[in-house]
Amino acid sequence: MQGIRRLSLPAGLRRLARTVRGRGGIPRQTGPSGREHTGDGPARGGRAADREDELLAAVPALVRHRGRLALVRDDLLPADARDANLRSVAEALEAAAVPYGLVPDGRLRHRVAIAPGDRDTALKACAAAFTGLPLYARLITADGEAGDVLAEDLPAAVEAAEAHPARVRAVRLHHPVVTSGRTLAYGPETGCDLEFWEAPDSGEGALATLCETPYGWWVPSLAASATRRIGDRDYPVVDCFAGRFPDDIDFPVDAVITWVDAADPAWRSRRDRAAQAGSAAGTGGGTGVDLADNRYRDRGELRYCLRAIAAYAPWIRHVFLVTDDQAPDWLDTCHPDITVVDHRELSTDPDAPEVFNSHAIESRLHRIPGLAEHFVYFNDDIFIGRPQRPQDYFLPSGLPKVFHDQRAVDPGSRVGDDVFTSSQKVTRQAVEEVVGRTYPHILAHTPYPLTRSLFTRVEELLPGRLDATARSVFRSTDDLAPVTLASHLGLAEGHAVEGHLAHTYVSTSCQDVVETLPPLAAERGHDAFCLADDEETGAEGTLTATQQQNVVAAFLEAYFPVPSPFERPPVPTG
Repeated sequence: MQGIRRLSLPAGLRRLARTVRGRGGIPRQTGPSGREHTGDGPARGGRAADREDELLAAVPALVRHRGRLALVRDDLLPADARDANLRSVAEALEAAAVPYGLVPDGRLRHRVAIAPGDRDTALKACAAAFTGLPLYARLITADGEAGDVLAEDLPAAVEAAEAHPARVRAVRLHHPVVTSGRTLAYGPETGCDLEFWEAPDSGEGALATLCETPYGWWVPSLAASATRRIGDRDYPVVDCFAGRFPDDIDFPVDAVITWVDAADPAWRSRRDRAAQAGSAAGTGGGTGVDLADNRYRDRGELRYCLRAIAAYAPWIRHVFLVTDDQAPDWLDTCHPDITVVDHRELSTDPDAPEVFNSHAIESRLHRIPGLAEHFVYFNDDIFIGRPQRPQDYFLPSGLPKVFHDQRAVDPGSRVGDDVFTSSQKVTRQAVEEVVGRTYPHILAHTPYPLTRSLFTRVEELLPGRLDATARSVFRSTDDLAPVTLASHLGLAEGHAVEGHLAHTYVSTSCQDVVETLPPLAAERGHDAFCLADDEETGAEGTLTATQQQNVVAAFLEAYFPVPSPFERPPVPTG
């Protein structure tokens, strides 16, 4: 438990740690005057703390968190927080008639350029607009970040910082927010950078002071007559940045999620009938078929998979949920940005058998009506862990990225292999047959960037093979793994490229591995992670299905506390 203790976890994550370990939590740390201090920064004192105390008493829903005042909200997604900070800055500047322009550079944080000579006016405008509000400014100098001050104190704080001397090149304005469970907080990472550009020696144009632009450091003018819509508002954009740049992605990207709920009696009855029919025909229930319950068990992951997409991939155009005549009761199936697709809609063969096999379903993903050419495929136990860009999954040219795991599949025969390993070998052999290239490593358990064209190409190169897998009722040792097949053929033919995501795989049946969950939620340092629902073994150090359920539920609620727009509003009680 020592690794968890050092993190000084907030209350919600301490509860998660107790769920994992089944014992006591971690003592709360306090700073001067008994103020809560989480270990993420120094406790504030003196006049600044006194002013914060005044705001704490005056502003509703305000608490101290991580050494700053934070508004308690359970409904704010990260992109909304970034956009809200931009709006605050824009409104402050516009109220004081200070010219400004956005500097889009493909990154997540908004950049606002202030022309040479307008710095003092911009600082005073922000101080006036934010007086009495718990909004902070992080001072950024040539030597790095120089700490946070209340935005109402900006002119004096900048003057004091430059007395050292250290010229302030930008301020990062941000309104700290924390959820009521204290497991998710927004701070400077969602702030808006107000950049004070400088005049070059030639006196012509302006020089960026914080970081480069797509053109480098210098531009001939900061005129901003073009506009760009962000959220529900138009903002002026510096004219020379108003076009499309090589890194921009403007083609639509959809998400596809596959999900079933084995607790549904109607679904379970259909599956059991199919298993009995297969056993009677000699095609199911044997060692070559995977009927394990953990393949179908629902632990509530879908709700949080959707929350992760809403939070960290707001550029997803539409979500397609592929199910077997099911939908959870909390899902708003009428939401315009989500479509529930039944397995039967993916087949053009009226005589096709009902399948309970993820490989069979994956072989038909490209048949989803209305699906964009580019899509990201999720199993429901795979989650985005932090803000992502579409460029993390596709090249601007449209080529999808392929993420590999470190694990390789052995080159031996398939005799005695489990279903997963055997199907990987079958898939590898199929790739070898048509392109003469061997791919030893499995795909990482991350979101899978794909295109419909990759699957069309598989059908051209291996006619009938996807159809055979599509008719495989249960996962079988003879199945192709369609996502792996499409990705590796794409790599071999130049229709995909190797990529990298920071990711981790958590086997939720293993006590030692599960203990990594509280730090995972506290640090949020992975692009993606998988919570693998592994079978109970009964061995020492493993968790039962019920224990896994409890841990997974606590972790996911701690990591993704903000509801997605795809959830029905809670029904009032009382």
